[in-house]
Amino acid sequence: MTTVTLLGPQRHDPMVKQTLDRQNLTGRVAAITGGWEEREHEQAILEEHIKRPTVPLGLHRRLEEVLEHDPSLAMALRDRNDRLRVAQTLYRRRLGRSLQAVRELHGITVSRMELLPSDRADALRAVAYLDEHYLSQIRSIHGAFLDLWNPVDRQSVAEVRAAIAEELADCCAVVIAGGNVGVLLDQLTLFDLRPLLERTPVIAWSAGAMVLTDRIVLFHDNPPQGRGDPELYDDGLGLAPSIVALPHASSRLRLDDRVRVGSLAERFKPATCVALDEGCGVHWSGSAWSAFGRTRRLEASGKLVGMVAP
Repeated sequence: MTTVTLLGPQRHDPMVKQTLDRQNLTGRVAAITGGWEEREHEQAILEEHIKRPTVPLGLHRRLEEVLEHDPSLAMALRDRNDRLRVAQTLYRRRLGRSLQAVRELHGITVSRMELLPSDRADALRAVAYLDEHYLSQIRSIHGAFLDLWNPVDRQSVAEVRAAIAEELADCCAVVIAGGNVGVLLDQLTLFDLRPLLERTPVIAWSAGAMVLTDRIVLFHDNPPQGRGDPELYDDGLGLAPSIVALPHASSRLRLDDRVRVGSLAERFKPATCVALDEGCGVHWSGSAWSAFGRTRRLEASGKLVGMVAP
């Protein structure tokens, strides 16, 4: 397995060039910016920053072209996505109530306080059970789609994947930008790029970092429409194992709320929830994680703890 580096947001404090330099990656760099969707082609700033020639893989454009020329696959994908949306809607309905129960049990006082810890723990286990139930449902939906349609066996997809493999073979690294995490995940999985990414050092940030983990967790404690609840979205590619990536953590999470922080950390154990803010990063060597910058992990106690630098 190759090395993987996950970075915090790159808009104000870019670190991609430093990361490439530190790993002595000096050749052409493949760029995945499909999460930007229609803005995918706007890579001049990226290339200017990393000071290396880039090879845009054009996943958004390529997938749009595949679906345009393969209407049967496009219809099947729409049907799959509709099933996923319904499963997500049902999950969210139950999740809000379950997490509210956790918060209420942490906010009450009773005459026998010694009885509360077991009920709090059981309420959080109920949330974890719901997460697993939802994950099982969407895995079944994905599995049924793959059994019937397996995109990589279709000529339109196979030809594009072969072209991407050829382009990657000439690159020293792959960088994956952020954007829409669902769109990006679809591109990477439908073209079955995990085996190709395993061969090359990968550097990713924001949504790009999230899709490389085992499980993608969506989070925002203060979204515009009101209070949000952290929720599972889907399986990621699993190239960055045993962590939950939380980009923009300081702006999207109430990190001073020990109940919310502790519940989040406990809920996704044994994975480690990592706050990836500006100037932060973690590196997977293939066997162990190391950290740089002011990277912090969330703990079940509700505290944030600095991760050990290499």
